[in-house]
Amino acid sequence: MNILVTGSSGFIGGHLYDQLAARGHTPIPMDSWAGTPTTDLDCLLRTIEYHHAEMIAHLGASCSTSHSLTDPTTDFHDNAVGTFNVAEAARRAGDIPVLYTSTVKVYPGADGLVAPLGLSKKVGEEYLTLYRSLYGLPSVILRPSTVYGPGQTGTAESGWVTWFLRAFLTRQPITIHGDGTQSRDILHIADFTELLVDIVEHFPNYNRAEPYDVGGGPANEVSLLDLIKALEDATGTQHPVTHDARLPGDLQRVVTDNTAITAVRSWAPTTDWAAGVRETLDWLGRQW
Repeated sequence: MNILVTGSSGFIGGHLYDQLAARGHTPIPMDSWAGTPTTDLDCLLRTIEYHHAEMIAHLGASCSTSHSLTDPTTDFHDNAVGTFNVAEAARRAGDIPVLYTSTVKVYPGADGLVAPLGLSKKVGEEYLTLYRSLYGLPSVILRPSTVYGPGQTGTAESGWVTWFLRAFLTRQPITIHGDGTQSRDILHIADFTELLVDIVEHFPNYNRAEPYDVGGGPANEVSLLDLIKALEDATGTQHPVTHDARLPGDLQRVVTDNTAITAVRSWAPTTDWAAGVRETLDWLGRQW
């Protein structure tokens, strides 16, 4: 199957691209880093037509909450406009299916606010839902919790699990926004990629209007402070940590109910968070 993968140079997109190719599919790369952004509708249409794309896995996005707060214009352009263009291009191409990764950050934070990142992703969801109703465009919308693992860059702006690991290795200080008790049910990239591939290969089974929440589940809940303590215990060292103001729209606790997504074809995460963190730390160590 010919599958257009937007964000193919990114963390999740790169893993999906490799797994699709390994399973005999023909993934078609598209990424703003390569000069082919989804914000260019004509480019999208030309790429779909030239490669005879049969499905779009839409992973390309701005994914930093802090960046969305300082530059909401770019965030809206990349996420809301980019996803609208994907929906419109899929419609013009004959209503080809769209797999869209949104975010758990569409939900209001502890302060009742939604950060621009969450809103721009929600706008994308709404357009896909509208296009389903108006034009019959099939889509699957996922709202993943924190995804982490080997291959992730991890910076102070995004990818907090890998950023903490990288900061430990390089002795860079960590700034926590808030008291650090915020928790996420972190999801290993191998588990998430397995789900994405299964959706691609069995799309009609997953096709529905309602988004699916996807995460590591209760067994993989870890707070920012939990992760730092685990790393300090493992290394026997204290790490420099400072606290700053909590970001607007920050969620206090995310523990995903995977019941709906598991009910489709029995997918469930299998990577224990401690084992996944050790694997990611080992991978980071090999980069130097």
